[in-house]
Amino acid sequence: MTEKKASAASKKLASEIKPKPVRKSPAAKPRKRRSGIDAQALVRARAQEEAQENQSAGEGRVEALQFEEAFPLLPQDAEGDPNAPRTGPAKLPDLALIERAEAQAREKKGKKKKPAETKSVSSGTLLRQKLSELLRSALQEAADHLLGRSSPEFALVPLNPVRVIIAISGGRDSMALLDVASKLLHEKRQALIAGMRAVYVHHGLEADADQWADLCRAECEKRSVEFECIHVRVSEKGEGVEAAAREARYKALARYALKEGFDVVVTAHHEDDRIETFLLQWMRGAGLDGLAAFPEVRELTTPSAEDAPAVQEGRLVFLLRPWAALPRKDIERYVRNRRISYVNDPDNENPRFARNRVRHEVIPLLESIRPGFRTTAARSVSLVAEALEVLKSVARSDLERCRSEERPKGLSIFRLLELIPARQAWCLRAWLSAEGLRPISKARLEDMLRQVRETHSDASFAIRLQGKEIRRWGPDLVVRNVVTKRLAADQSAVVRTQAGDIALPDWGGVIEVIPCKPGEPGIARSRLMDRTARLEARSSSGQTKLRLWMLRPAKPLKDLYSQAGIPAYARVDLPRLWLNGELLFAAGLGMDVRMQDDPDKFPDRVKLRWHPDHSLWDDRAVPNYAELSQSDRVKREERVREAQKRLASAKE
Repeated sequence: MTEKKASAASKKLASEIKPKPVRKSPAAKPRKRRSGIDAQALVRARAQEEAQENQSAGEGRVEALQFEEAFPLLPQDAEGDPNAPRTGPAKLPDLALIERAEAQAREKKGKKKKPAETKSVSSGTLLRQKLSELLRSALQEAADHLLGRSSPEFALVPLNPVRVIIAISGGRDSMALLDVASKLLHEKRQALIAGMRAVYVHHGLEADADQWADLCRAECEKRSVEFECIHVRVSEKGEGVEAAAREARYKALARYALKEGFDVVVTAHHEDDRIETFLLQWMRGAGLDGLAAFPEVRELTTPSAEDAPAVQEGRLVFLLRPWAALPRKDIERYVRNRRISYVNDPDNENPRFARNRVRHEVIPLLESIRPGFRTTAARSVSLVAEALEVLKSVARSDLERCRSEERPKGLSIFRLLELIPARQAWCLRAWLSAEGLRPISKARLEDMLRQVRETHSDASFAIRLQGKEIRRWGPDLVVRNVVTKRLAADQSAVVRTQAGDIALPDWGGVIEVIPCKPGEPGIARSRLMDRTARLEARSSSGQTKLRLWMLRPAKPLKDLYSQAGIPAYARVDLPRLWLNGELLFAAGLGMDVRMQDDPDKFPDRVKLRWHPDHSLWDDRAVPNYAELSQSDRVKREERVREAQKRLASAKE
C-alpha cells in the first residue's frame, strides 16, 4: 500500500472515530393517516434500501481488509508450519446445503428399496391383498344387509360382526377361499367376523369323496378353522345329476346355517364360472334369472316346513360370491404361489357334462375369435344382473299393491289383472318366491295366468306346484299344502271321546273340546261323552240346515259357507259332527244353537273348534264364523258380496 493511500485511509478512519456533534431535531410533526398504500413509493423506498445495503457491504469489505492488515493473526511464514496454532474465526454451517444433501440421500435410499418392493408384489402379496379385500367388502355388505333384520343380540353389537360358513369342496378355488378367509379371521383386532366354520357337503357320488373330506379337515386344522362334514342324498328328478346335487348342496347349507345360527355362506365362484353359466343358460333359452348367472349377494333360504319358524323370525342367510368378478387365472396364480393343497375332480374333465365342453371347447374358440372375450362377456352378465334387480324391485312393489286385504298371504286377482301382462308375470313370480316356491318356466307361468283370467270357480281352479297347491279363494289366490288323501263325498266315521279332543285321522286333524266360560253358550259335557250316544263325523251333509244364531232362521250349509266366504274346495276337507242323528257342529261355522244346553242346569259345558294339521289358516285352529262379533261378520259379508259382484262382472 502506498503512503498516499495509507494517509487517506488514516484520515478517514480518524474522522469516523471522532464524535460528531449531536443535532437536536425539531419536534416531530404528527403525520396524517394515509387512506391507502402508495405502491410506487414502496418500490422507490425498497430500491433505496437495497442501494444503501450494497454500499454498506462494500464499505464493510474495505474495513475488514484494513483490519486484517493492521492486526495480522499469523506471521507470513506460519502458513507452512503444521504446528502453528489455527486461531481463525469459526464458520457457521450452511443449513440449506445440509438439507439439500439429506434430501438427496433419502431419494437415493428410496430408489434402492424399489426393486425389493417389486419382488414382494411378484411373490403374491398384492394378489393376496386383492383377494382379501374382495372378501372383506362382501362380508361388510352382508353385515349391512343383516343389520336390523336379525336377532336383537346381533343388532346390539357395535361393529356388527357376522358368523360365516365357508363352503369347501377340496378343489382349487374353495381351498384358496379357505386360505384367504382364515387369514382374515386371524388378523389382529379384526371385528368383522364373529365366527367361522368350513362345511364340506358329502354327496356320496364319487368314490374318493371320503378322501376329499379328510383333506378338507386337515387343511382346516392347519389354519385353525372349525370343520363340519354334511352328508346328503342326491335324488335325480329329471334335472340331471349336476342340477340335483347343486340343489341338495344349497338346501343342506341353508338348513345347517339356520340351525347353527350362521349369517352368511361364502362360495368361491369366479368370473369364468359366471360366463360358463351364462352360456349354458343362454343355450337353454333361460330368462333373466338364468342369464344373470348367480348374483354376488342373494338370500339363501329353503322352502321347507322345518325352516319356516326361523324364516318367520327374520333369521335370514345370505349367499356370498365375493370373487364373481375375478378371473380364474388369478386364483390359480395365488394357489401356485402359496403352494396350497387341493384335489382334482375327475368330472371336471369329463366331456359328457355340458359345462366341461363349454369350458374346454367353446370359450377357447370364442377367445380366439375375439381376444378379450371374457372381459366383455362379464360386463354383459353384470348388465343383465343389474336389469334383473330393477325388474325384481318393480315386481316387489307390484306385489305389495296386489296383496289381499282379507288374507295377508293371498294375492288379489283383480289387482293383478290391472297390470300389463309382462308385469303380471313378474308379480306372480315374486308372489311364488315369497311363498317359498322355486322359479317356474315361462310356459308354466303363462298357463297359470291363463287359468287365472278364464277360471271363475273356486272348485275348478287348482294348480299343483312343488308339493303345494295354488287355489282360488273368492277374489284371491292362495297357496296351501297338497291334500294327499281326498275324502269321499259320503265319508263318515263313528267317533268316541273321553275327556280330551275328538281325533279325526281321516280328516287330518282334531275337534278341540274347549270348556265354556260362565254364560257362554255350549253343550253339556256329559251329553257329548255319553257312551250310549251316537257321535258321528261326516264329510257331506246334503241339504241339511244349520242354525247359528237364536234370532235368525236356519240355513243350508252351502249358503252359510258361501256367506262366510269359505271356498268350495276347502269345504270338502271340513268335518261335520252329528249327535244321535242331528247336526251338532260344522267346522268353520260353529255349533247349532238348538243343541245348546241351559247354563243353569249344566254348568259344565263345552264348545267345539276344528284344528287341522295343515290348512289355509297356517296350521292354526279354524275360527268359527258364528263366534265372530257382529261388526266383523257384517264387514266380512260385505267383502264377500263385493267379491261376488266383481266375479259376476268378470264373467259377463
